[in-house]
Amino acid sequence: MVVQCDFQEGTVITLIGHNSEARTHVKGFDGRGSYSKDVTYWNIMDQVRAVVDKSTLCKQHIKYECHRSVIFGSTDTPFAWWVTWDGRQADYWGGASPGSGQCACGQAGTCSGRCNCAVNNSTWREDSGFLSHKDDLPVTQLRFGDTGDSGEEGYYTLGKLICYP
Repeated sequence: MVVQCDFQEGTVITLIGHNSEARTHVKGFDGRGSYSKDVTYWNIMDQVRAVVDKSTLCKQHIKYECHRSVIFGSTDTPFAWWVTWDGRQADYWGGASPGSGQCACGQAGTCSGRCNCAVNNSTWREDSGFLSHKDDLPVTQLRFGDTGDSGEEGYYTLGKLICYP
């Protein structure tokens, strides 16, 4: 099993890396979820899930920087989502609660709409936060759309899986 351990204030933090940690550009994919990236961990999934199950807290940071591109549009069908460890399409973004259909700012009421990226204009915006619902972690696939027309694009970043004893 390949893990990185970090000792912070007497606590061992387990960091599990994957093949999708670099900031990645998405452009030219208009259909909902038409861009797809499988996230492969440096361990087999049974090992990763064993760490998650035995930990008190696990989290994974997810970020989408958008330019005229949305995560959750005006309908209930999203343009972008992530897939849980057991293959379910997640219905929330980092910093929000499962089932909310929102990003962190939408749940906190600090943006207009469900996400900053819901504005869908020519200003660069960002939606980011930690995913921390253990039953869903780790992220195994990232899906994006609404980047096919002129000026529509985005960048995503997915952090390491971080677990605490």
